[in-house]
Amino acid sequence: MVVVLSRRGFGQFIISFKGYLFIVADFMVCCSCFGRSIAWYLDHMGFVGSTASLVIVIFVLIVVHEFGHLLVARKNHVFVHAFSIGIGPVLWEREDKRGLKWRISLFPIGGYVKMLGDSDISSVRESIPDGFSEEDMDRMSMHRKKPWQRLLIAFGGPLANLFFAITVLFFFSVINGVSEDNNKISVQDESSLAYISGLRDGDAIVEANGKVIKTFSNLRDQIIASQGKVLGLKVKKSDGQCQDIEIKMYADEDGKITPIKILGISPDTKNVKYKRLQLIDGIVFALTTTYRFSVDNIASIFKIVTGELSTKNVGGALSIAKMAISSAESGIPNFIWMLAMLSIILGSVNLLPIPVLDGGMILISAIEWLSGRPLPKKVIDIIFMIGLILVAALMLLGLWNDISNFKIFK
Repeated sequence: MVVVLSRRGFGQFIISFKGYLFIVADFMVCCSCFGRSIAWYLDHMGFVGSTASLVIVIFVLIVVHEFGHLLVARKNHVFVHAFSIGIGPVLWEREDKRGLKWRISLFPIGGYVKMLGDSDISSVRESIPDGFSEEDMDRMSMHRKKPWQRLLIAFGGPLANLFFAITVLFFFSVINGVSEDNNKISVQDESSLAYISGLRDGDAIVEANGKVIKTFSNLRDQIIASQGKVLGLKVKKSDGQCQDIEIKMYADEDGKITPIKILGISPDTKNVKYKRLQLIDGIVFALTTTYRFSVDNIASIFKIVTGELSTKNVGGALSIAKMAISSAESGIPNFIWMLAMLSIILGSVNLLPIPVLDGGMILISAIEWLSGRPLPKKVIDIIFMIGLILVAALMLLGLWNDISNFKIFK
């Protein structure tokens, strides 16, 4: 995300507001659309089990994202006024030889890059700041660069997140190792739907809805597909006996069917075996895992848009906090894995062609590149305002679902 540079009094407010929208919207989409893929990791990370630690995770990933924008901008000879770790009031600032102000700001929930030429919330309208000439703007303004250069700058942030995830997953696989196939489960508590239905710790799920289950990921996919329906399981008990169990993934209240999203199980971590990969295998694992999770993430978002998944799956800040605070001890490997997954999510979500996100800037730059002429500023302003409305609507939807799920006013 490239944020605004303004000489107006509310410029800093716009920076903070847009940064807040960006961060909250991204992670609402992350936790709602792809949260099922990371919920277990969040629920099993004791030393990350607090709001403060979740903020640190968000902080690291956003800084990686913004640093990607910075590197590509400098490679394309764009003048960068400031790179801030955190948003809000500046606590510390140092200017380097190239005029870039490195900052540490008050609220460690992200960061931003301020580039020459931006002056409003869409980051696309050009102004000439004090101390810069028309010639300076021609040479160093981002919005006087060629469309393909602007496209690369916008792509730099998501690319940094994906590269960060690939790097983390590579070292994870060759140092810690990756878990071998395991279809055994752990039941969270006696009040869960899983326990009530007869599932117990150490049970191995052999089949779900007629599909062979080899990993917990396979099982999770079938649980998601069965929301509002009946989940049929073939279970191998600890004594070796097989048992068929049918679980109603819905609540029937006076004829009103409400889908149930949570079964109350997690992978059995007590007997997990890890296998360290060789260098080449580690690279392949990192690349394929990043690709698979990116595709799954975007597919989940489109399923919500098309109605295949309910909008009730969208959660807000309370849902994120609940997952962090309710986490249990599981060790550093799960934390590292979760960090990589969140980085993949942040990178892939930002590639969506939605105004305000980097994908929106990529789309606009691509259109201008192919057409050979810039879009009218009025059109771009309208596009980005629509984007802000969509993001704000997503935030409100997540807040409403949180209020409903946590029964705040009951």
